[in-house]
Amino acid sequence: MKTFSILGTGWLGYALACELKDKYKVKVSIRDESKKDKYKEENLFPFFLNEENLDSLDDLLETNYLFINFPPSKFKDYTGFLNKIYLHKKIKNIEKIIFISSTSIYPDLDYVFKEEFVLKDSKSPKVYDAEILIKNKTDLIFRCSGLMGYNRIAGKRSSSKIVNDKDIKVNYIHRDDVIEATLFAIENDLNGIFNLSIKEHPTKEEIYLFNSKKYGFKKSIFKDNKGLKNRIIDGSKIEELGFKYKYSNPFEFI
Repeated sequence: MKTFSILGTGWLGYALACELKDKYKVKVSIRDESKKDKYKEENLFPFFLNEENLDSLDDLLETNYLFINFPPSKFKDYTGFLNKIYLHKKIKNIEKIIFISSTSIYPDLDYVFKEEFVLKDSKSPKVYDAEILIKNKTDLIFRCSGLMGYNRIAGKRSSSKIVNDKDIKVNYIHRDDVIEATLFAIENDLNGIFNLSIKEHPTKEEIYLFNSKKYGFKKSIFKDNKGLKNRIIDGSKIEELGFKYKYSNPFEFI
């Protein structure tokens, strides 16, 4: 049985671990020691890892596949932390490294962004700096649009709040499709950079109002701001290789 290590076992990483555990020995990094027993009961192999304590890297990087998914906002020095991982002596022995990035790497422009867009500016400097650091040492980079599905419902956090960009089109990806894209990448030995973003891009007002009615939370208070940009993320490159999104429309998310 091959080994699959997941660095960053949050909302996405944990769901991926549960999907993989019947086929792989799944090692997971945790930031909360209280989860260790629970994960062991679920046939996962947890190791404590954070910015100050990297003692478990030796065990986590003894693996066939490595999936890295850390939110930059959780770290004091995000690129410094990633650099320590990529400098580890075992990193070069891993069959495939998959890094979860974000479509926030693209600049704030009225534009349809594909992977070949030459980046000179970024909406998120932290994401940009991270990709510069890891891109030549990573087999596969997934640039994910806004992760949705299950308990992440577009518009719920903005219930009763003012939303100033009602006509801006949204870029989303369902969590299940990120997991399926990961499985597809391993099965087909994908390499390179891929946007993960569904085809349909309704406006914030459209999807927020739809969800408030569907799930019964109060509507947002919509204002218009003509100065904001419509950044559209094209996620079709992976489809050209045979991948099919399960959810192509955010109105159908569960």
